[in-house]
Amino acid sequence: MKELSLQELKQIELDILKVFHSFCVENGIRYFLSHGTLLGAIRYKRFIPWDDDVDVLVPREDYEKLISMYKDGERYRLFCFEKDQSYRYPYAKLCDMTTRKEEFGYDNGIELGVDMDIFPLDAWDDDLEKAKQEERRLSQARFRLGLTKLKKPDSLHPVKRFVKGIVMGYCKLFGSKHYIRKIMKESHKEGQKGNVYMGNKAWCVYGQRDIMPAKVFAEAALIEFEGEKFFAPKDYDTYLTCLYGDYLPEPPKEKQKTHHSFRAYRL
Repeated sequence: MKELSLQELKQIELDILKVFHSFCVENGIRYFLSHGTLLGAIRYKRFIPWDDDVDVLVPREDYEKLISMYKDGERYRLFCFEKDQSYRYPYAKLCDMTTRKEEFGYDNGIELGVDMDIFPLDAWDDDLEKAKQEERRLSQARFRLGLTKLKKPDSLHPVKRFVKGIVMGYCKLFGSKHYIRKIMKESHKEGQKGNVYMGNKAWCVYGQRDIMPAKVFAEAALIEFEGEKFFAPKDYDTYLTCLYGDYLPEPPKEKQKTHHSFRAYRL
């Protein structure tokens, strides 16, 4: 297998995004560019130079429609826990299966290709304090899910590595499925309509910054990304400010690096 360069990886991810966009337009499915993908679109009109993934948010109703309607082809396959419980994420990925992606130190249950992340957009409780309590529960479950997928304790300090090994063993007794179901149940609650707050509950890696004003997602607009047009929140400024603060200046050189750890190959 030939390892992909960063530029080759980005081109494959862009092709996946184009396939996804076409499917959504044809089937009336709403989505928004999100996270670093949206930041790159606004700051550079392309990928952040040192970034290596594509992220979108899909409102829960449309997310469920996507899962039920999308038919896997020979090249592109949609992975989600709802369809395959060997898959160890509480959100979907659209993968190019002419490639392979190896994530260092983790066992994702199945072989994945180069992908884009598809996060459900869910409602938080309208009461901010209750929404914060939800976020804390979800973050704890996400951390424990990560431990069930970890092949071995990764802490450098021997005492921390020993303690992490004990906690990891305890989480593995419950298994990935337990925590994924817990995250999915907490993320999508009956009665929560998103009148005040919405966000990426299933994978809230930004903590309480993922508790966004619902008005952010009231409208979509087409914006430029890598010479193409894709949907983003019309109020992208509020979204990016919530996640990153002052998002237009570049970070210092020492922080201009990906937070992911994987290799990708062409089969």
